[in-house]
Amino acid sequence: MTNDDRIQATAVIALLAALLGALWALQHGLGPQGVALASGLAYGAALAFTGPLQAPLGESVITSIKYAAFTAAFAVWVLAAGAYSGWQLLRERRTSTSKAVFA
Repeated sequence: MTNDDRIQATAVIALLAALLGALWALQHGLGPQGVALASGLAYGAALAFTGPLQAPLGESVITSIKYAAFTAAFAVWVLAAGAYSGWQLLRERRTSTSKAVFA
């Protein structure tokens, strides 16, 4: 396993742990601060427990931040594309309905 593979594996494990921590906190009805605390604790614990992978901590954190940014950018892109296609569908339905009424 190369150093880059170790860094990527550590980053993915830590991000998944943070996501699971946030979902657990939401399921138990914690507020925004509780969700952030649970997510942060899970992220830190995952980084601590992936020590046997011997990935540099700084590079693992930077890689996980990059992965989170890419995921957020993709989610925004999907949301924008969905909103645009929904708007086009409604616009088309509105114009086709008005044409059918007056035809």
